[in-house]
Amino acid sequence: MSGLTTTFLAERMRAHGYRVRGGAEAPILGGAADSRLVQTADLFAAFRGEHLDGNDFVDEALQRGAAAAVCEREPAQAWPDRTVAVVDDTRVALAALARDWRRACGTKVIGITGTVGKTTAKDLTATALAQRCRTHRSPGNLNSREGLPLALMSLTRDHAVSVLEMAMDSEGEIAELSAIAEPLVGVVLNVGATHLSKLGNMAAITREKLSLVRGLPADGVAVINMDDERIAPVADELHCKVIGFGANAPACLRHGEIRDFGLEGTEFPVTFEDEELTVRLRLPGTHLVPTALAAIGAQLALGLELAEAAAAVSRAEIDGRLMVRRGVSGALILDDTYNASPDSVAGALALLGGLSGRRVALLGEMAELGERAEPEHERIGRLAAERCDALLATGGLCQVLVEAAQRAGLREARWFETKEAAAAFAADLLRCGDHILVKASRSQALETVIPTLEGSA
Repeated sequence: MSGLTTTFLAERMRAHGYRVRGGAEAPILGGAADSRLVQTADLFAAFRGEHLDGNDFVDEALQRGAAAAVCEREPAQAWPDRTVAVVDDTRVALAALARDWRRACGTKVIGITGTVGKTTAKDLTATALAQRCRTHRSPGNLNSREGLPLALMSLTRDHAVSVLEMAMDSEGEIAELSAIAEPLVGVVLNVGATHLSKLGNMAAITREKLSLVRGLPADGVAVINMDDERIAPVADELHCKVIGFGANAPACLRHGEIRDFGLEGTEFPVTFEDEELTVRLRLPGTHLVPTALAAIGAQLALGLELAEAAAAVSRAEIDGRLMVRRGVSGALILDDTYNASPDSVAGALALLGGLSGRRVALLGEMAELGERAEPEHERIGRLAAERCDALLATGGLCQVLVEAAQRAGLREARWFETKEAAAAFAADLLRCGDHILVKASRSQALETVIPTLEGSA
């Protein structure tokens, strides 16, 4: 078998000193930490959470078809045909297993981090590389201490490259993820204001993001955003090759003037080592151009020529975070409810501002901003005043956002106590030809009001 098996799991867990019992060899095709999401042939990882203990659900996961489990106590039933590793700490044990399996596969790893755009960059890079070689990517947003090891459960020996998203919400997390995945290429997209409530200040967030490229081996390649003033200075500190991307020198991978085709994407020239080509990005939003450059840079880091890398990105079709839906009365809904940070909201507002017809924004709070919460909401309010014809907002901090928009001259700016009230007002407001952007942090669950805007609630 080219993929992970229960035999490999048992051998490595025993080598690390853990107690293992199991049945015949069986393939492991993926990983899950939620027993409700377990699919046949998954590995179930029983993590202890803040509110729930995964060890209470091991039997349920095995009942649903998990081939194996890594847990901290024996399941209630015998399960003689399944492999069960009983460990001291599931997170530590799974990290060791994931590292061992990645090494056994010999796959080159591209690690991608940044405040905004990690998942899009991962998918764009992986889709581009898959046109040339067998490419693995982290499924969904498995990008944390618990998630990234689970992402590696679907890696096989046939994969030439693995593209992994690396997130963090605490000090040292990126370094831990790097120790597991051992990336050869590290991509840092940007450093912005999020997780401030946990890390305390921008300096701590910057150190954390940059630890990805600072930890690369001497033969590695750092692909970094030279337009970001927090990232650019690290270029002179690194002992590996650097491919800096951006709009201007000193970036060696640069984009020129951007042509914005609205929801149809963008087009722009890209230059590297005196060669210039045109890229047509199929994702909407000029704010995604740096993401495309990062995907090109990651391919260059693996030895591809600019022509091949640029063409692969131009051909790539991925499902972006923003989804376009048909709304009530023929309006178009820009459903960007997955998550929000100040930079991602600013980018989405820029996209909205370039569209035709009446432009409406329905915004919710941006979370985990710490002491920057009010200033960032005020900044977004001022941006909304420039980009929108109407602003509707919900959530306590969005009162600040609306007030800032009103002060900036946007007369049609309203705050609502509930998201349901905001959506109902929007549904009555929308007409054919309008565009409405819906965006907030994941914790706001603004996706629940989309049916109201579609007229299907």
